[in-house]
Amino acid sequence: MRPTSGTLKVSQETPGEFTPLQAVKNNLLARLPAQELSALLELATPVQCSLRDVLTPSGEKIENVYFPLTGMISLVTELKDGTTLESMTVGREGFAGLPVFHGVGATPTMSMCQIEGAFLKLPAESFTELLRSAPELALLLHRYSQFAYEAVAQSAACNSMHLIEQRCARWLLISSDAVASNHLGLTHEFLSQMLAVRRPGVTVAIGELEKAKLIEHRYGKISILDREGLEKVACECYRTVKNREQVLLS
Repeated sequence: MRPTSGTLKVSQETPGEFTPLQAVKNNLLARLPAQELSALLELATPVQCSLRDVLTPSGEKIENVYFPLTGMISLVTELKDGTTLESMTVGREGFAGLPVFHGVGATPTMSMCQIEGAFLKLPAESFTELLRSAPELALLLHRYSQFAYEAVAQSAACNSMHLIEQRCARWLLISSDAVASNHLGLTHEFLSQMLAVRRPGVTVAIGELEKAKLIEHRYGKISILDREGLEKVACECYRTVKNREQVLLS
């Protein structure tokens, strides 16, 4: 099933009511000086997004950038036959809007909500203007840009070399980190799209992880029961990316 556009459900909070304490659920925002964070929050709107909500369609002008607070975004490439391939996930460690940061108005990559939750939305033009007076934010996003480049490169190598079960374990760990929760709203179908494998392969991999008592699966929900065990099953790529995140973003 292809992702479809969904209507973003704006939360009851307004920009003026949203507090710095709530914003620091995002690791980038947590590192900003108070003055820069305050300026950013004046421009931001909190939104609640659901699974498969398309935040930025492929090839269209990027209207907004997003800082995840409790949800996760997938950057997805869509092929002509409708096949979707995930290139990167964006959770509370980062933001979705690197093309805007680099002065690019549109991209063939689609941004979609992969795990429902709360996000901060900023108009792209306001975000660009803010960067001129927010040097710490600009520096952080330069470092995040380097992290994103390395994460995508590692993911490409991973998808070429490692077993589905290893990749599935890695992806579950990354998703758990991104939303700070061991309980994930995911289906086999959606996992197969994100891992670029057939659904039966994902079903087998999930079954093996569940048999080993590393996870528990119910339709649309996966819970990590043994994180240490899951890390042992995951390929080296999970720890490689996490180490680079520590170096570049801590």
